[in-house]
Amino acid sequence: MRAIVRSSEKFQVRVLRPVEFETLRDAMDPNTRRICTSLLLTGMRYAELQRLRENPDWLDGKFIYLPRGSMLKIKAKQKERAIRLSDMGKTLLPDLFQVSHPLPELPALDMKLKRLSRRILEGNPVNNKTFRKTWESWLVFYYPDKALQIALSQGHTTTTQYEHYLNIPFEEDDRKEMRKWVEGWI
Repeated sequence: MRAIVRSSEKFQVRVLRPVEFETLRDAMDPNTRRICTSLLLTGMRYAELQRLRENPDWLDGKFIYLPRGSMLKIKAKQKERAIRLSDMGKTLLPDLFQVSHPLPELPALDMKLKRLSRRILEGNPVNNKTFRKTWESWLVFYYPDKALQIALSQGHTTTTQYEHYLNIPFEEDDRKEMRKWVEGWI
């Protein structure tokens, strides 16, 4: 099975197949597992996830409402957005608030992920952006007719989505494995 890597002008980001995510997740310590599962099931940027943890009232059980100013990305296309959750997201996201200490600084998390993924998976290593790109890729593959809703939930334009998330070489076995993670998103 070949690793899926998407390139941008600045860097490459690995997109995980469901079996790769689960293999990596199983090898994580409990706090890292909670963080990375939350990153995957929300498609949030790491800074957004850190802010969510400080503002649990943004989570209503079905959606996460990111208000104006919650996104620190300067070039963000949307200044506020509602993030849809899958059934698994609704179930597992509350675990984020059980992390026993402050979330690690981004370089520390990325270093941990890089080391772990090199040990566990073949191909390019994983970083925090992997989970956001993986989530949108899974959603677009699983729900191709919901591309606009997916883009809005992720804070992307359809142009960004078409350039980076369509035509990823998933297989039918991947779709079957994605089901438990994405089901209930719509």
